[in-house]
Amino acid sequence: MGQSSEVHPEFGFPQIRKTSSFVFWNRTRLYIMVLTLACLTFIQMNTLTFNFTVICMEDIVEDYNLLTNYTDTHWFERNTEKSLLFSGAAIGGLIGLIPAVPLISSLGLGNVQTISGIISAFGAFLFPLAVSIGFYTSLLCRILQGVGSAIMFTTVGVVPGVWAPSNEANTFMAILSCALQLSNIICMPVSGLLCESALGWRSIYYLFGGLTFIIYIVFWFTYSDDPKLHRNVSQKELGKISTGKIEKIKEPVPYLAICTDPTVLITWTSCFGGNMAFFALSLYGPTYLREILKFDVRETGFLSALPFILSAIVKFGAGQLSDRMTFLSEKARFVFFAATSQIGFAVGLVVMAFTSDRLIAQIAFNFAIVSSGLNIMGVIKCIQLRCRQHVHFAIAVISFTAYVVQFLAPIIVSIICPDNTPEQWTILFLFITGVIIVCNAGFPFITRSDPAAYTKQINVENVEK
Repeated sequence: MGQSSEVHPEFGFPQIRKTSSFVFWNRTRLYIMVLTLACLTFIQMNTLTFNFTVICMEDIVEDYNLLTNYTDTHWFERNTEKSLLFSGAAIGGLIGLIPAVPLISSLGLGNVQTISGIISAFGAFLFPLAVSIGFYTSLLCRILQGVGSAIMFTTVGVVPGVWAPSNEANTFMAILSCALQLSNIICMPVSGLLCESALGWRSIYYLFGGLTFIIYIVFWFTYSDDPKLHRNVSQKELGKISTGKIEKIKEPVPYLAICTDPTVLITWTSCFGGNMAFFALSLYGPTYLREILKFDVRETGFLSALPFILSAIVKFGAGQLSDRMTFLSEKARFVFFAATSQIGFAVGLVVMAFTSDRLIAQIAFNFAIVSSGLNIMGVIKCIQLRCRQHVHFAIAVISFTAYVVQFLAPIIVSIICPDNTPEQWTILFLFITGVIIVCNAGFPFITRSDPAAYTKQINVENVEK
């Protein structure tokens, strides 16, 4: 155990901080980044698993028919109940977001993240039992899975600001946001293999739920909300993380000022449009590949994961590129990535709408999802620069809109594509393209990169104390 001294931020006299003899070669921040990425990936996987297993859960209907002699329709055969299960994670996310901001302020991000992970693990692990009991218990587990993932976007936005040096912040954020891609990369192929194996679809929930418990136990014991309090952070690394950062003063969130900021409002609108497109493809991608493009279950598992593999690679490169594009202004950088993302997404959807060639449709599907991954370097970066110390609230609202979209997407798809015909999917893709254009048209012209006036307010009473 080593010791080092630093000036106390409030009183000005030296204080002693204890550090472990093992400091991860002065790269504890990288360990925190990987650990947080793993946690976010698992809670997202728990919400995604149903999107795939829905195509291989016919055995619950068959078992029910054997017991009832085909005298009644099983709830799994009814579109209303199935759509509600798709939306269950979004309902849980909305419920979880309500207390998220005040809980983070009082308990800290690490504690709230751990509680969320345990809830998510329970929701996944108990889902097979819930299905055997009935629809309402199944919906409850889906809601628990959603509650667990409620602060995912907040974590992606907040952790880089705490743990990453200024010149690594974009890369740090890009890597953490890859949880969306990694969850699909792992979930879809593994689900495809286990669905077709003797273990069956139930084993997927036991596997992912159990691993979620384990990773969050590790997180609980090794994460800290402040690098200064982490025993494995050396003085050298702490200096690197802290350089150029302003000491944060605890102050109330200026809710009204944030909610009336034109930059914040257009960013929220842009996120709504982008999320509508992303979640429609991520929720119903396996269904589209299986029902419209006619791939088998194992092919569907791999092909559902492929665009997310590519997206993760592209996103990592985009984070590196953004950190090095210092010849451009901050606004030019985030507008470039936002525009590239949403234009690419729209192009992919239009091609999918009008092609009847399976290979071209698959390429367009990949291109659309890969393009969507770049948006994190656009809208989230914009909101970070604008809201600074209050970014957790702004991103909580983005999370809220994301869960609203997740709730609406199954309803929209069930209305536009009730029979899963190619013509119906064409209408759906064109509708989503229109939403993207309308929601993103004003982003390059309205947004600003300078910190808002409400970020410069200082709580004088706290300073005097």
